[in-house]
Amino acid sequence: MMAQKLYEKCKDLTILFVEDYLPLQKRLSSILSDYFKKVTTASNGEEGLKAYLDFKDTSGKFYDIVMTDCEMPKFNGMELIKAIKKENDDQIFIVISAHQKPEYLIEFINLGILHFAPKPVGTQNMLAVLNKVSDLFVSDHDAILQVSASLEWNKKKKALLYKGKQLDLAKYDVLLIEVLLENLGYTCTTDNIVNHFYLNNEDIKKDNVRNMIVRLKKKIPDVVIESIYGIGYKLSGSM
Repeated sequence: MMAQKLYEKCKDLTILFVEDYLPLQKRLSSILSDYFKKVTTASNGEEGLKAYLDFKDTSGKFYDIVMTDCEMPKFNGMELIKAIKKENDDQIFIVISAHQKPEYLIEFINLGILHFAPKPVGTQNMLAVLNKVSDLFVSDHDAILQVSASLEWNKKKKALLYKGKQLDLAKYDVLLIEVLLENLGYTCTTDNIVNHFYLNNEDIKKDNVRNMIVRLKKKIPDVVIESIYGIGYKLSGSM
């Protein structure tokens, strides 16, 4: 289900993927080509910058998304991002990195980089990151998900509104409702929930998910969150 939604959001988008480890580049670019209108690969930061500038010259546009490894020869990820931002300060990036040190991530965040795919990069992790980033390209109209007759979710603002008024939710509540709504009407596994938090730089334990669900139920009207024993949770709205 997530794959179909991702395709609908990315089918008209372009992406530049810069990765020096060729087996990973080949594997991920093959997957990306199933979703994106155009996928361009480069094997180091220098090639990546050239590809970026060439695309601008030939198409008159910038890539919608640049996904880059952090450690590379001939311009590392940080240097590539700085060079690209001189051309387009609004460029959207995804950084692939094995580094999890807060001081390291802060350097990227100071550059406005908010999306990360931690190594080793699994297919599901990458698709989850892309699903989140692609929401930035959804129109204001399409950004609204009607959960029930009185409840709606704004994907861009990450806000849940009940009868037009935004509900007061904590950060963990927002992350939890976000991943449940990505699987609206289907079972969302506990592993998917934990992984979603991890991709948002929040580390939670599987044993904590049940209590988080219980608290969330008390805060949100007009929804049913069903526990699927041994698997996960299923959210549905009452229309």
